[in-house]
Amino acid sequence: MKATERFRRTAVSGLVAVLAVAGLAACTPEEIQAYMDVTEQHHDVLTWDQLKQLRDCESGDDYAAIGGGGRYRGAYQFSRSTWNGVADRWYPWLEGQDPAGADTWWQDAMARALWAESGRGPWPHCGRQVTA
Repeated sequence: MKATERFRRTAVSGLVAVLAVAGLAACTPEEIQAYMDVTEQHHDVLTWDQLKQLRDCESGDDYAAIGGGGRYRGAYQFSRSTWNGVADRWYPWLEGQDPAGADTWWQDAMARALWAESGRGPWPHCGRQVTA
């Protein structure tokens, strides 16, 4: 089996687990595949474990977290301006959405997209906590 196929299967399995935990197990395989296709360019940026490390550090694994007096929002503590900038470049339908109210899988996709663009920089403390 090719590495890309093995990765795709692992990613789909991880996504199914995330969706099940999020109460969205009713997603069809076609819906899951559509998500995978739309977010494919960032799949290899961070593993599920690395996302969890970042999320645990930033928000205690709380996708609805609000910190910094309301300035930082969601699991990865996006400012609204950073969220909107990343959304504009990668996922325009998310622009203007409150990061703390965005679906969990889109928060993960946005964190991967921002990491792909800027590495650990946007998360000066917690980015250093992410290990291989």
